[in-house]
Amino acid sequence: MLFTKQTNFNLSGVQYQFDQETMTMTIEKGVWNKQVDERQVTAQEALDVMLPINETNQLWKMNIYLIALFAAVFIALFFTPLRPKRYFKWFMLIYFILLATFIIWDISIHKDLTGKISVVLKSLE
Repeated sequence: MLFTKQTNFNLSGVQYQFDQETMTMTIEKGVWNKQVDERQVTAQEALDVMLPINETNQLWKMNIYLIALFAAVFIALFFTPLRPKRYFKWFMLIYFILLATFIIWDISIHKDLTGKISVVLKSLE
């Protein structure tokens, strides 16, 4: 979480800054090697870019908490005295079904949002 807060990291690898006075948008693409693109945009173009990027950022912030929750449950199930003695296999099965469902859902949502972002960025060029 600290890494995400300090570096403003997200899975899409796209960040923006928007100056309303000059209607200038600076778009940074890439995670480690940033590619910076600055251009004049209309208000509609700015909204088209900002909405999917903001949605991706919010999804990533929610994922951080969910990943921490899954890690805590994993530790509780396998490595602590809280480990259930009865029906342990059922708890494991439910845990792994929920984890797999979360991973599949998260990947599909991130894929859709990344596709929207790339379409919007290509339309700006």
